[in-house]
Amino acid sequence: MPRPTPPWLSLLAVALALTSAGEALRAAETDSDQLMEVWRLAAQGSFADAQDALPATSHGAEARFTHAMLLFNRQPRSDENLVTAANLLAALAREAGPAEFSARSRYFQARAELLRDPDSPEAMHLYEQLWRDFPAEPYGQRGLVNLVLGAFYQTESRDTVLTRVAEIEAQAARLTDPVVRSQFHQVAARGYLHLGGNDERALEHLLQVAALGVARREALGDLHVSIGQLAGELGRPDIAREHYTRFLRDFPNDPRAYTVRAFLAALPAK
Repeated sequence: MPRPTPPWLSLLAVALALTSAGEALRAAETDSDQLMEVWRLAAQGSFADAQDALPATSHGAEARFTHAMLLFNRQPRSDENLVTAANLLAALAREAGPAEFSARSRYFQARAELLRDPDSPEAMHLYEQLWRDFPAEPYGQRGLVNLVLGAFYQTESRDTVLTRVAEIEAQAARLTDPVVRSQFHQVAARGYLHLGGNDERALEHLLQVAALGVARREALGDLHVSIGQLAGELGRPDIAREHYTRFLRDFPNDPRAYTVRAFLAALPAK
């Protein structure tokens, strides 16, 4: 049976499975005052009001992208809105324009496909294209993150899954964006814990996350505790001690501090 995964890793998978409207809309910012109110309303989650505020005369690429994202995030989601959004984003990705914009459009096109069908082969194909065509762009690099996520959960034999994951891991050295690189290692760690029997590889990926130093503070405490517990189970007391100590230093008032002190005291002496 796959082992339960730490809550922060589970939350990451949820975050990657859904779109961040605020992130996309911030990425779409231009100098157009007409769209400022649209972005403000969308950031508040008022997607219907934001749609109404979108100027009917706005036909530029960023305005069309914004329209697609509003359809994408409008609640309740519908297949009709997702199909329309995916088609708009596909058209934008095909247009000649800045690499960042093309990569961004294709990335969210793939997200729309996944929201329609979590097992969408079309989405995986789009992520492959994204990584192949835009390896220098952060949104292109996110394609690789989603490829490794999909690889861990494909309905194939364990050996097939591990072979595919290894092929993707070999490409991770080309990730240059530290945040995306951190996301990759987080997803890989969760995947190995899900499969079971690969705790050493999971720990290696978690240590990479810690070394990158870009984890948000709200996730950092969970990261240190997860590393400490996993390292302790694997007979790596020096690593466990380091991360338990860092947790107690940085989060002295956390409710878990008492338990972490007990874990720390139970480690073998140096």
